Amino acid sequence: MPEKGIAVIIDPVAVSQEAARELSKVEWPGMALMADDFQMSLLDDGADVAGMAEAWFDANRAAVADEIRRRTADYRVERLSASAATAVAEACFAYAQGSYLAVVRVLMPEFEAVARTLVGKRRQKAAVDGLLRLIQDVPMIREDPIEAMSMFEFIDDQLFASCKDAAHAAARGQAPNRHAETHALKSYGDLRGASYMMCGTDLLLRLAARHLDLAQQLPPEAT
Repeated sequence: MPEKGIAVIIDPVAVSQEAARELSKVEWPGMALMADDFQMSLLDDGADVAGMAEAWFDANRAAVADEIRRRTADYRVERLSASAATAVAEACFAYAQGSYLAVVRVLMPEFEAVARTLVGKRRQKAAVDGLLRLIQDVPMIREDPIEAMSMFEFIDDQLFASCKDAAHAAARGQAPNRHAETHALKSYGDLRGASYMMCGTDLLLRLAARHLDLAQQLPPEAT
């Protein structure tokens, strides 16, 4: 392993991608607020990545909430659903206070609300499938790697996956699953589950807003 700081200077994107992979292995999201040195420390031999991630999110709840509140204002989330701005504000307040179940229950419906707004489908499956196809085509930029690498699978494969019973929910791991939560098969109202929902919602809203921004830049015949 290079001396801390060297790889960051050479290629911070590569470091973020590797850190994101390590976080994904232990079912924690990554966030760009994580300093370069902290991301490098996740790559140390024998690092307790799960413990380090949990401690980081616990110590930085207020900073995470403030950052997501700031970002979503930049995204102009009122374009994405009628309830998005209120939902994000309430979720950020709850997260900073440690009210994790409230975060999960407030944010889960926003994925579907955004999907219906952007895709124009009323049925949940059609709307969500359309949203996933849409955001897969949105280009990533330099600021995205740690969140995109650690969160995209969650949005694409875990949140809306079928979950038939409590045993199946338990086998799926710690990343929140909408079906399991809403049907009381498993609850994700803890620091990990709330952090997943905060970071996942942020990435979803970021990509959805970028999609709208790019669409508005195209000539009328191309939209």
